[in-house]
Amino acid sequence: MLRTTMSKKSVLSTIVTLIICCFPVSAKTIHIASDVWCPYICDDQPGYLVEIVQRAFEIQGVQVTFVPMPFNRALKETQVGNIDAVLAISKSVAVEQGLLTGETVVGEVSNDFFTVNNNPWRYEKLSDLSSQSIAVIKGYDYGEALESYLSNNQQIYWAVGDKPLSMNIIRMIRGRHQIIIGNRYVIQYTARQLKLSEKIKYAGSMPDKISLYVGFNLNKLIKAQQFDLGVKTLKSTGEYQKILDKYQIPSD
Repeated sequence: MLRTTMSKKSVLSTIVTLIICCFPVSAKTIHIASDVWCPYICDDQPGYLVEIVQRAFEIQGVQVTFVPMPFNRALKETQVGNIDAVLAISKSVAVEQGLLTGETVVGEVSNDFFTVNNNPWRYEKLSDLSSQSIAVIKGYDYGEALESYLSNNQQIYWAVGDKPLSMNIIRMIRGRHQIIIGNRYVIQYTARQLKLSEKIKYAGSMPDKISLYVGFNLNKLIKAQQFDLGVKTLKSTGEYQKILDKYQIPSD
């Protein structure tokens, strides 16, 4: 499951525009953006990916400013150069959006399935979904195979709004649908925040995994190279692993 485009309130877009217009221009600063996708990118703490990016640049004397905004807005602002980089995108999204990536993989995502605890269902193959009602998030990319299935299934619930994953978890517990699909770490983190983690369970994953990168504006090749160098340094000192451990993320 990959994030693509999601709409937010126009007030937020206005605030973000004002913030961007006020950015200082400096070779010693980099401006990154993304939506909240915890534990990658969080609102109550930085998130493991934000911390890695910040430290990778800070050890090279570059200050990082992070601006939370809707994901589609972050892509557009990075395209035009108002933002230097957008977090957690695939190679295919980078190519589609005209962005560049370095060599550093910052995570992996797959389509992971969750149910309520008393549902014995478990994912083995795509046809297993035919007996279940499914909740997904409108605007997210679930990959070609699953997207084709979802588009032809009548038992699909599309969540929208500011907190669509929270909505899907709550609705599943209330019996509105039987399955939610998303990123395993994000679902588990969100359920813990909602104090509902004991009411849901992991029910398998599709086998294909997609690597995630930081997507840079095409004119920021040097920044992309700096990021790669910074991450290599963090790994060599052990700081990279400490950040992963802080957010309970397995090693890559």
